[in-house]
Amino acid sequence: MTDSGAGPQRFPEPGDLVVGTVTSVESFGLYVSLDEYGGIRGFVPVKEIPSTMTRNLVSYFKPKQKVVLKVLYSNPDRLQVDLSLRRVTDDERRKKMQGYKQEVGARRVLDVAASRAGIKDDGQIRSALVQAFGSLQESLRALSRDREGVLKVIAEAAKGVDRKALETYLDVAAQFASERLKPKRAVLSAEIKAYSPAPNGIEVVKSALSGAAEAARSLGVNVRLTYAGSPRYLLRIDADNYKVAEAALAAFSEAAQESLRGRGHFELLRGK
Repeated sequence: MTDSGAGPQRFPEPGDLVVGTVTSVESFGLYVSLDEYGGIRGFVPVKEIPSTMTRNLVSYFKPKQKVVLKVLYSNPDRLQVDLSLRRVTDDERRKKMQGYKQEVGARRVLDVAASRAGIKDDGQIRSALVQAFGSLQESLRALSRDREGVLKVIAEAAKGVDRKALETYLDVAAQFASERLKPKRAVLSAEIKAYSPAPNGIEVVKSALSGAAEAARSLGVNVRLTYAGSPRYLLRIDADNYKVAEAALAAFSEAAQESLRGRGHFELLRGK
């Protein structure tokens, strides 16, 4: 199995965002190894570190710490890479680190796939996947949707790999990809206070909350309402995403309030 994850990497170019691991903290700057480029050494001069950190670098940086950097200058012949920390925005840092972590996860999935398929070096396969889909993470997304389609796309580029082993490799990767990329459900929970002074108050409240639950379910969510002792109820909404869950919660609240208007009281408490 290959450590690089996708075969030989190109040399970083000016403007690229890269992930580096701090190897040495000096008074004049930081030395880092570039994780996505086979550990090539880079340097961050002190002038390219935010001024709030420069008075005591060792308080902010430690060996093995991960940092997102921007390439200012690179020279492949001299293996020189000059980097900047201060020119990376918070949004760039967040997105880059998220993508990096996804690629690391994808490499681990392919490590397992290679082991189970009995492939000692899957660099050729990884290179074919990156060439076809842009990244290992995107290749896993494609595998989770259409394993046969991926096989057809990379078959020629990976022709040096035993066909049966390649199919086993993709089967295992597709199985893991389906689990890793399974959408996470959005869950909202709240405490409800609902009561009615009417003689048949229990039935009034029960009918109001039942109707409110149906209004929420009409948006395609799962609703669970649990009695927690008068006048308290616990509400749980399970949806595909938080936008839908919030809309369902609003629909529930509006329907319950309307149903109990003039006949009782309804109060929704969040964060329970």
